[in-house]
Amino acid sequence: MLDRENTIQELHNGFIKEYSGIMFKELAFVKKINLRGDPNDKKFLSTNEGALQSTLPTKPNTLTYNNNIKTIWLGPNEWLIADYDNNNINDLFLKLQDINNNEESSITDVTENRTIIRISGGKLFKLLSKFLVLDIDKALYNESSVAQTLFIKVSILIVRNHKDNELPEVDIYVNRSQANYIYKLLVDGTKNLDF
Repeated sequence: MLDRENTIQELHNGFIKEYSGIMFKELAFVKKINLRGDPNDKKFLSTNEGALQSTLPTKPNTLTYNNNIKTIWLGPNEWLIADYDNNNINDLFLKLQDINNNEESSITDVTENRTIIRISGGKLFKLLSKFLVLDIDKALYNESSVAQTLFIKVSILIVRNHKDNELPEVDIYVNRSQANYIYKLLVDGTKNLDF
């Protein structure tokens, strides 16, 4: 059986590590569901939004948030639902599976696919800019922003967690097999943040 809490050994058991004012934590137990369907289908939207008690974001690179459940736009007909508290996620999955039982939509548990590296700190965006071609300030311009990009050559999803007047914090969703690689590069990148 996969031991999710040890994806990044240094961050096992919820440990938080700090390097040059940048804090790292792995959120290994966040349950994740992939939802696909037609956003132009009013019935699809209303039934899924009723189950989520939140709207499905239809604007690219945005998210909606309700009861610690983030619904993240991945594409014109695809969303990632992340339950940060894991409360009733099994019930939610079954409910979504029941209402998406046709050929035009699908629901998949993708919890084991990705882990989440939570990073915070005053120079967070400076650190990330070392590894991304993306203009992180423009991409994550408000608290409902997400970005899909490459970290060196690895596909990642970045979710902004902070409000404008708060310490910068993001969650990086990454395949478990590449999490250690990205974590080690980020830690190494903290060494020269003052330049």
